[in-house]
Amino acid sequence: MADRRPLIINSSAQQIQEFTDSDNLVLSGQSLKFLSPLIEKVDIDSTALTGTYTHNLITDGNLHYATTAPTGNYTYNLTGSNTVDLDDMMSIGQSLSFALFVEGSTFYMANFQIDGSTQTVEWQGGANPQTRTGSGTDNYALTIIKTGNATFKVFGALSNHA
Repeated sequence: MADRRPLIINSSAQQIQEFTDSDNLVLSGQSLKFLSPLIEKVDIDSTALTGTYTHNLITDGNLHYATTAPTGNYTYNLTGSNTVDLDDMMSIGQSLSFALFVEGSTFYMANFQIDGSTQTVEWQGGANPQTRTGSGTDNYALTIIKTGNATFKVFGALSNHA
């Protein structure tokens, strides 16, 4: 069997490229082993969350740091991009982890959407966290599992860092 190298989608260059030995990772069977720390892109955004906010994973990455406190409760919509649905990016049986960090506010994420469709989030502790302290940084950690066509299981946890 020929030696196959994993591929990476380079969204900034809008191309798919092959990893080289200098990329510090090893592909073994169906596993990918990183030989150096995994460093992720963070969307540092001063836009106050309010209404419906759409986060595009392809351009903005899996971490969103909202540095300005929300001005009202908000709906958070996660998608691939303006032209690519997250549903089309994922296969059934794949998962995605996403984190949202929001500077201190008494407002909260009232609804969570994927590609514009409201999702039921199964929150740690069993209840949607709707009481905020107004200080520190809220961290919404979401794990999304695609279970069918445009069907997802979403698990969420909220913590506050002061």
